[in-house]
Amino acid sequence: MKMLISYTLIRVHPAQDKEVYETVQTFGEVKDVIITYGEYDLIIKVGSESLGDLDNFVFNKLRTISGVASTTTLLEARPKDMVKG
Repeated sequence: MKMLISYTLIRVHPAQDKEVYETVQTFGEVKDVIITYGEYDLIIKVGSESLGDLDNFVFNKLRTISGVASTTTLLEARPKDMVKG
């Protein structure tokens, strides 16, 4: 089964960036974490086996972290191996 890849943009409450960043890194679903400037504070790349697993991750793990203000999740539409020149 092909892994479902998504990207979650996270807004963090002021002065809690480091704590949220460190917590997010500990989750097995998280493939990469980037701290950003601008409207969102973190972007994470997430690998899931299904939409149900992604729902569980976002609602029961990510959004329960102290300091997470809001999230926006984007699903990968065309994996790199499907895109043709």
